[in-house]
Amino acid sequence: MSLLNLKECKLYADFLNKLAKDLTKYYYSKLNGTFKVSNKIKGKGYDPVTTSDRAFEKFIRLKIKERFPKHQIIGEEFGIKKSLSDYTWVIDPIDGTRSYVIGNPTWSNLISLNFKGNPIIGLANFPILKKYYLNFSTNKAYIFQNGKKKN
Repeated sequence: MSLLNLKECKLYADFLNKLAKDLTKYYYSKLNGTFKVSNKIKGKGYDPVTTSDRAFEKFIRLKIKERFPKHQIIGEEFGIKKSLSDYTWVIDPIDGTRSYVIGNPTWSNLISLNFKGNPIIGLANFPILKKYYLNFSTNKAYIFQNGKKKN
């Protein structure tokens, strides 16, 4: 059972469908090249972050802010933008940064929307593989590849 009505579900699904396509275009036009890598952990351990992680997150935040300016946003690289909204976007701009760094195509952009702390819709976008997954609930998910939607 979804926490959204059909109209709301369509609104967010349409937004994430377009965002997935925009993220893939953004990758190929701006980020498919050289990047810098640094370690987020000071001292022992290694947690890589790239200039591409930060660029993707800025891009995603901008798209959310343009369309849903009152929503809260939590991002891996730039933290929280608080608001009084019951809606919170959660962003991992590059899930699989180590894969990204070595050129493995299995990294993705992960974005979810929570309502009052409950996840209601999520996107896993794989720019290099040119496909993305969109889920609406525990029993409704789709894959989009080659311009086709599959259950």
